Amino acid sequence: MDRKELKQLVLNVLNNQIETIQNQISSLSEDAQNDAKSSAGDKHETGLAMMHLEQEKLNAKLIELLDMQQIALKLSENKTIEKVVLGSIVITNKAVFYLSVPIQPVNYNNTQVFCVSVHAPLIQHLLNKEVGAEVIFNNITHKILKIY
Repeated sequence: MDRKELKQLVLNVLNNQIETIQNQISSLSEDAQNDAKSSAGDKHETGLAMMHLEQEKLNAKLIELLDMQQIALKLSENKTIEKVVLGSIVITNKAVFYLSVPIQPVNYNNTQVFCVSVHAPLIQHLLNKEVGAEVIFNNITHKILKIY
């Protein structure tokens, strides 16, 4: 597993999500401007209020994605990791985890990789452990097979 490639994959996913949200925000702005020119009355006010609420939600999501992008950009690509830390790729007997940012799983060389935050409950148990360590989480034993 190559951390540099996986990091780029995560950044690509984040960039796509950011672009999608930015397009939705700009589309809503255009709709609001067009609506302001053509409507009047209570129904119009309700529509505008709904658009503003949606815009606020999208802006909050955009800020969250930009924060995750900043974290992902700082992830180390060094190869000498002996313990589970931020930036590690951890292969257990149950799954492959990339300790980065919480996004949907990515497909890397035909392997499903779960991109997770170091704050995820299972990951909290794995942090600072070494190859061979076992943790029991939700009655499931996870054994660390490799760390990249």
